Amino acid sequence: MRNRHVTTKRFEGRVALITGAASGIGRATALRFADEGAAVAVVDRDAVGAERTAAEIATAGGHAAGFECDVSTSERVTALVAEVERALAPIDVLANVAGIGDTAGREGIEGIDDARWSLVLAVNLNGPFYLCRAVLPGMAARGHGAVVNVSSLAGRSKSANGGLAYTASKAGLLGLTRHLAFDYGQRGVRVNAICPGGVDTPMLRAGGPSAAESEADAQERRRRVAAYGWFMPIKRISAPDEQAAAIAFLASDDASYINGVSLDVNGGLYMA
Repeated sequence: MRNRHVTTKRFEGRVALITGAASGIGRATALRFADEGAAVAVVDRDAVGAERTAAEIATAGGHAAGFECDVSTSERVTALVAEVERALAPIDVLANVAGIGDTAGREGIEGIDDARWSLVLAVNLNGPFYLCRAVLPGMAARGHGAVVNVSSLAGRSKSANGGLAYTASKAGLLGLTRHLAFDYGQRGVRVNAICPGGVDTPMLRAGGPSAAESEADAQERRRRVAAYGWFMPIKRISAPDEQAAAIAFLASDDASYINGVSLDVNGGLYMA
């Protein structure tokens, strides 16, 4: 992870709920918000990983609590929000970071069965919907709040390394972002999204050549990586804390007039 060098306290006195916070972008985001003064609800389906991130924050002098949650389950999400608000306080910031890939789904639509399609959409699209449904009414009642959804370059265009279900879920998340921004902006709640490209996370590494099931598959993955790299103006993949910085900006008062935006954080790989 790159050195954050955080000196501001933009979230002092606020509560931030971060999903997918056991690793990758979610962990970096939890650390960033804690560095900036937030009390952080560290949420992940990996309970041990969530507690590990929360402990890391506490060791650094911050305030955090770990929570286990499968965001694809509506009832569990509803219970989670109640647990967080009992343990910390009403939620001021929601960062929907949790997501799964579909890195096996390169063989075409005929190879995607119902279960695989449903699982990817359940985590990547239903999960943010469930969390927003549980959190936004309280934010609106208090007249302030911010939501940042982590979509993807795939949602803006297509996925170079993931499958069809992943691309569809991330595009749907951008639609959800825009509609909620329209509905809730007048009630003091801003809803935005970021669209990362390649980020050095466990999910990205799971789709690399080392995860191939055959030499032919490995060669195909290497070709995809090489093509991806050729088109990148900044010739490296992102570090998770670079994505966390963008999330923190959109959630902060520095972005007080930014609403319904899909912010590309991909080094110029996609320009619009």
